[in-house]
Amino acid sequence: MKIFEMLFSEEFLYTSIQLTIPILFAALAALISNKAGILNINIEGSMSVSALIGALISFFTQSFFWGILGGIATGILMGMILAYCSHKLKTSSILTGVALNIFATGFVIFLMYAILGTKGDTTSAPSYAIPYIKIPYVKDIPFIGVLFEQNLLFYIAIFSVLAISLFLKKTKMGLLIKAVGYNPVAAKSVGISIEKTQLVALMIAGVFAGLGGVFLSMSYLSTYNSGMIAGRGFIGLAAEAMGAGQPLLTMLFAFIFGIVSAFAINAQTALNIPYELLNTLPYLMTILALVLYSIRKIRKDKKMNHRR
Repeated sequence: MKIFEMLFSEEFLYTSIQLTIPILFAALAALISNKAGILNINIEGSMSVSALIGALISFFTQSFFWGILGGIATGILMGMILAYCSHKLKTSSILTGVALNIFATGFVIFLMYAILGTKGDTTSAPSYAIPYIKIPYVKDIPFIGVLFEQNLLFYIAIFSVLAISLFLKKTKMGLLIKAVGYNPVAAKSVGISIEKTQLVALMIAGVFAGLGGVFLSMSYLSTYNSGMIAGRGFIGLAAEAMGAGQPLLTMLFAFIFGIVSAFAINAQTALNIPYELLNTLPYLMTILALVLYSIRKIRKDKKMNHRR
């Protein structure tokens, strides 16, 4: 009974939403990148560097607004570096993404030490927190009321899902991104610049990666620490894969991953299960999700080949 009380409590829903937000931003970054034909492994590193830059700027300016802008700009810059390496230097986008993730791991520690003299976190320079928005009356509704007293970035995340859906369906650039991702040879034959289109897609992905990073360092926590991203960029990739490139489905699977993460945290008090084992649940879920996605894709490809 205790476990059911936990699962259907406002506290559990609130925690699930908080843990969903960075995963959702990462998933949206993966979605727009994949639509352009690029598997963006760099999301994890982009989130990490953006989280640190956003936290530091918010502290020195005492403004969450400039902190968010700093994080977004950092995410865009990371996306531009990936595009430059892939297009101009002709490197593999996957290997470049891995290299940038490794670079980000060391760079954030170097930057913290150079600016604050610390190597683990920014406790000595706490972030200027992103505000929470409480909508009168509806926030008092039992259980679902927690949806209406969330961080500003929660509402931006929901808006982003709808905006990306419309962007890909209704705008010229959105259609160009899908055309390049679906068949780059055909797109190039009609005069579409693959490099410019993918650059735009990676810059948009950088915006979402930056937002996911600053949420963690300026809202979920009031400081940055070098391990705070904790694989959320890769979990976002899994959520996007399970969502099959559909914004609303991607949001749903991001929320499922958020629920699993919340369960891993809250179940420590409700179940007699080792803490270390519970912490593996989000990553086991990621592996399971990717396996199911692969099986589904293989079956789909077989059906298409059979029809031909």
